[in-house]
Amino acid sequence: VREAVVSTQSTGATLADTEKINVKSLFGTDRDGSISNFLKKLYSQFYDERGQFVKELHSALVSIAGSDKKEYQIQDLCKAFEITDPKKSSKEVNKLLAKVFNLNLDQLSTVGPVDRELLLQRLKSSGLMRSGPKGI
Repeated sequence: VREAVVSTQSTGATLADTEKINVKSLFGTDRDGSISNFLKKLYSQFYDERGQFVKELHSALVSIAGSDKKEYQIQDLCKAFEITDPKKSSKEVNKLLAKVFNLNLDQLSTVGPVDRELLLQRLKSSGLMRSGPKGI
């Protein structure tokens, strides 16, 4: 598909109707309002990847702060991001954390220790995505 798109873009040609993908069938809903199988798989992959990423962040937090901790410092979470998603800039991490804690960026420094389970739940329910390949 990519080759066909690149080919038509470089030549200026358009796809014949028989060559076009029915986008509505991929992203639309059926008569009952159910989403397509394609979207179901896409959502499933997204949530699976995010769940795995949160597990990796938690493992990094444990290695940084210790397994006996019930609460984590924001600084420890920032270090965990550096380990698990080294492509994510500190600015991106701060924006994400501000969203997770429903704060303005300038309020992040005021956050005290955060309960482990609450933190993991908030990360899972955020729009968290890996920025690049896995870190160490």
